[in-house]
Parts: sequence; C-alpha cells; structure tokens
Amino acid sequence: MLTRHLRAEEPSLFPSTPWDDVPDLELPTPPLHEGLGRAHLEVSTRVPLAQAYFDQGLRLMHLGWGAEARRSFAEAARRDPQLAMAYWGLALTRGAGARFATDRADAIHKALTLSEGTSDAEQRYIVAATFLADKGPANGRHGFVREMEALVDNFPEDAEARLLLAGFLSDGYEPDGRPGAGQPYAQALLRELLRTHPHHEGVHHAWVQVMVESARPEAALESARRLRLLAPRVGTALLGSGRLMLRTGHTREAREVLEAVVAADDAWLSQESLPESAAPAAGLALRLLVQACADAGRYGEAQAWARRLRQRVESMTPHSGQALVFAAGALSSVHLRFGFWRAAADLRVELSPESSVAERGLLTGMETYARGLRALETGKLVEAERVCDELDALHPPLSEERKAEHRLLCPRDVARVVELAACELRGALESRQGDFARAEASLIKAMRLERRLRAPGPSAFSRPARETLARSRMRGGREDKAVELAEALVKERSGSGHAWLLLAEVHVARGSFAEAASAFASFLDCWRDADPQLPELRRARAFLVGRGGVSVAASRPVNVIPLRALENVSC
Repeated sequence: MLTRHLRAEEPSLFPSTPWDDVPDLELPTPPLHEGLGRAHLEVSTRVPLAQAYFDQGLRLMHLGWGAEARRSFAEAARRDPQLAMAYWGLALTRGAGARFATDRADAIHKALTLSEGTSDAEQRYIVAATFLADKGPANGRHGFVREMEALVDNFPEDAEARLLLAGFLSDGYEPDGRPGAGQPYAQALLRELLRTHPHHEGVHHAWVQVMVESARPEAALESARRLRLLAPRVGTALLGSGRLMLRTGHTREAREVLEAVVAADDAWLSQESLPESAAPAAGLALRLLVQACADAGRYGEAQAWARRLRQRVESMTPHSGQALVFAAGALSSVHLRFGFWRAAADLRVELSPESSVAERGLLTGMETYARGLRALETGKLVEAERVCDELDALHPPLSEERKAEHRLLCPRDVARVVELAACELRGALESRQGDFARAEASLIKAMRLERRLRAPGPSAFSRPARETLARSRMRGGREDKAVELAEALVKERSGSGHAWLLLAEVHVARGSFAEAASAFASFLDCWRDADPQLPELRRARAFLVGRGGVSVAASRPVNVIPLRALENVSC
C-alpha cells in the first residue's frame, strides 16, 4: 500500500535494507519472478522488458515490498531511459522520511521531464506524485488526492489509480475506535475493487491492511486466504494475512502462513546471496509466530521460534543492538505470558558502548519490569515498589530525546512503552496491597496509554492492562465489571486461550458456573494442541469434570484439583 512506503515505518529487526545507500540506477538487476500477482499498467515504452519490469515493480509496491519494487523500477529505467513512469515508481518507493527527500524529488522531476508525449493518464499519475515527493505525505496530501480523483474520474476503468488512491487514504483507526480521516472513503473504493477485480493481489492486500485493526477484521479473512494463492512468494503480503488470521482467532492457520513468510524470505535471500538482515518480513513474522504459539498454549514451540529469531540476529556481524533487544524481548514475552518471571528477567544481552539511548532504555525497561513482576508474584511488595519507582524514573529522560528517523528505534516510542509498563506494574501492586481505588486509576491510565501507542513504535512488553484490571476487579469483589473487560478481550482475540481462561475465571468468581464451563471449553479448544504439562490445562479440565462436563475433557487424561485453586487470582 502506498501509504506504507511514504510514512513512518515500524522499527524493524534490522534498521536498514541492503541498498539504502545505493543510487537508483546502480541497483543490482532483479530477476523477473513468477508468483507476484497480475497487476498491469500500460506505459509508454516500446521495450517489452521495460514494461515487464515496470509491472513487477507495481505489483511489489502494491504488496508492500518497497525495496524490491524500487529495484524493478530501476531496471525498467535502465531498459528504457525515456520511460517516465519508471522514475515515478522510483520516487514513490525510495523510502520515508527526510533521509531520502532529495532522491524522491530528483526521481519525480526526472519523470516530469520525460512525461511530455506520454499518455494523459501517465501525466496525471506523475503530476499527482509530485505533491508527495516534493512536499511529503502530510503537506502534499490534498494535492495528491485531488489529482488522483481527477485521474479516476477521467479513467474510471483504471483499477491501479483507484487502488493507489485507496492505499494512500487508508489511515487506520483512532484510539477510541473511530476511523482515521479517509478510511471510510478508502474502504468504499476497495469494496468496489473487490467486486470488479477479484483476482488482483494488490486489492486483497490493501483490504487486509485496512481491516486488520478495525472492529470487523473477519471481513477481510477471505482476502487473507486469497493472498496465499495470488502472491505466494511475497513475504510482506503473507505477513499481512498472518496478522489478520491471528486477529480473527484462526491461530493454527496464522502459524502456517507466518511460517510461509519465513520460508519465502529465506528462499529470496538464498537466491540473491544476501544476509539474513535483508529479509523484509521474516523478523516480524518470527515475533508473530511467538505470539501465535503463546495464544495456542505451545510454550515450548514459542520458545523455539524466539530462539531461532535470536540465532538469526547473532549470526550477523556486526550485531545490531536494536535486533538483539527485539529478539531478547520476544523470548522474554513468552516467559511472561506463562508466568515464568525469573526466566523473563534473564535477557542476557550485552550491548556495545555505541548502542543508542533507545536500545539501552528498552532493554533496561524489559529487565526492570520482569524483575518487578517476579517480586510482586513472590510477595516481595517492598521490592516491587522500588522497581515501580525505577520504571517511573526511566521514561521521562527518554521522552526528551530527539526523534529517530527511518526504521531506527525512537526513544520517545520507548518512553511510551516503559511508561505503560510502569503504570501496569504499579496498578497490580496497588491491587495486591488492597488499595483497589488507586489500582483502578493506575490501570485505567495504563489502558489509555496502551491504546495510544504509535503503530510505528516497539510493541508493549507488559501484560495487557485490561487483563490486570480485570483481575484487580476480581480481587476487589467487582466481578460484574471484570467480566466486561474479559469479554472485550475475547472478542478482540478469540483465538487466544489466555483470554478465554481469564473469562472463565471471572465467571467462576461470579458464581456463573454454566458460563464458566462454556469459557473453559473454548479455552481447551484453543489449547487443544498445547503443551500437556501446563497447569492451566489441569485447572480447566478439573473444573469441567467437577461440573459434570466430562464429555469436553474426556479425550485427555485429567488431574483433578480442588475448585478452590481457581480462587488464587494473580495480578
């Protein structure tokens, strides 16, 4: 989607691509690939290979692989130096931020120079792109949208124009769930494209990206599945499918797709003889695989994926501090999710003296938070209080640092996730101390901070604030309020066994045993392939046997434990 090539990028495992500093026309020639889709835009060239490479660049741009799209556009320009639209593509895929502003401007001005004598549609494409290349996506938004609307109006059959406009307009959702400016307009364009171009890979990818964070992600599930057939070799496209499947509760299918992302990236790296740091999607796919396995109760497999991620990072020379911290955080999050606090705090990362403030801050935050949880869960409340103070002191200096550009970890984003962790931990501590009013205030603040985290920032390393608030309300005897939070979590993450387990425990605390049995059954369904030794499984089966639900648990051996064990609610 166009907006992803022009706006702030997520800080990736590796903060640079292999050809960031290579001029456009010196990029290595890519092969022409199969399995990238069918997008086609007729351009003014008499060189068949120039058209073929342009179309390949267009397909890759639609599918979110900007660096490889740039290589294809560059080859199209070499094959036909007079092809204006090749430079149009180079301007749109050069990269976000001020670092590449001059390169973007040079490319679009070259396109303008060559555009005389091209078709009216091509000239309109180029003029529209000048607003973005010269002014940036924020200042150039109005001009770009107006020019693209004129293009769509004059050429209503041009699916590529409508798709590029929709991809630029899609602007996500506000923290309160309201669509961003242009989002409904983008959705209307894409719904029509889905009807008229059901085999266009870019349309399905854009629809997945638009809907994944909406309240109705299931509306794009069919598109997520279609992408596996339309673009099986593009990891960035498959990554979007995997994320949406996770969101809609199709955890097993999500794991299959995310494994395909890693395989597709590795195949490309081998073909191009590139290091693992060049993989466009494998790093994030491995982190999502860790999450997917945790949702399914596959603790051992989640650790294996996290360690595989760490191995990829450590195989690189020199090591990237950002990559080391992200990889360590993936393994730490697994241990936290299953309550192994000592292991979560043991990150074993040695950063170089040249590491950035953001890298050191994120690492310290993760270590400190895990140490605080360990103190809290072992009843060392005074020590937990000291850790809360340490976290409170950590985030203000980070928020005062300069912003980072491109895909580097930004200190201000790290400050936000550290502040969130500090609020969540303090709320849990106040709940354990019996001060439920203060705990409520702290955890509501944490929820608000959680909703306001910027998408390009690092993911939160703390427990979901709503989970902690729900358990705090259970401790304080406010089970009816706790159940609202648990039900919201289940609605958002229907494939997460942890969400279903929380809902079941809230129902037990309320005395709603029929509802608890149903939630425990859903939990067991989510965890049907879980590691058998996990205590959560024993608790669920014991409850179902005790309530007469033998048929639900009959397929597995049951270690019966007293119902009172469910009363030990952790914060």
